[in-house]
Amino acid sequence: MIVACLVMTPSIMAQTFEFRYHGEPISDGGTVVIPAVEDDFGFGEMWCETNPSSNPSNGLILQLLSGTTATGNATMTITENTLNPVQITWCMGGLCERFINETTKDKEFSTNNGSVLVQFEAQNAQSEGVLLATLTATVGSETHSVIIKFVNGDVAVSGDVNGDGVCNSADVTALYQMILNNDDSKIVNGDQNGDNTINSADVTAVYRIILGGE
Repeated sequence: MIVACLVMTPSIMAQTFEFRYHGEPISDGGTVVIPAVEDDFGFGEMWCETNPSSNPSNGLILQLLSGTTATGNATMTITENTLNPVQITWCMGGLCERFINETTKDKEFSTNNGSVLVQFEAQNAQSEGVLLATLTATVGSETHSVIIKFVNGDVAVSGDVNGDGVCNSADVTALYQMILNNDDSKIVNGDQNGDNTINSADVTAVYRIILGGE
């Protein structure tokens, strides 16, 4: 007599969407650091924005990994604000909303051609400092989040090796060029772990920041 045994293994659901910044995926709970820049109107105002244009490759988006259309819910929560901007607005696949004496807003959104722009702005910052906000989005039964960090003034950006105000894979590349080829042309702040040496430990430190482990 032959007895057949079936071993049931739990199925793993494929990820259906992710956040991207400048075309690069952001790990769940990761941080996007965006420095303030002077406005285009010539008034000398300092602005921070996740999408300086309507081109998805220039800023923060929610990207579907399969299909082109979906609806979902999103929550933006401001956890720190020392920028004191004149206005904070958030647009995401629909009407823009202003934060007025609020720190949290919810909205529904729908994707267009597989993605939706995340347009979050701090307009005319009155002070040097930072604004931290957490964006959490849910599509179906799947939820992911990203931390948005606006910076104005001489505020150090952790992991920013090449001095462009953002911590991303370009900083890892700059470190590798220094370590492997002794090329420091793109190094502004390479000693990320404070041991007075630029080596693989600094690469590890930057990776942790990118992955949201700082």
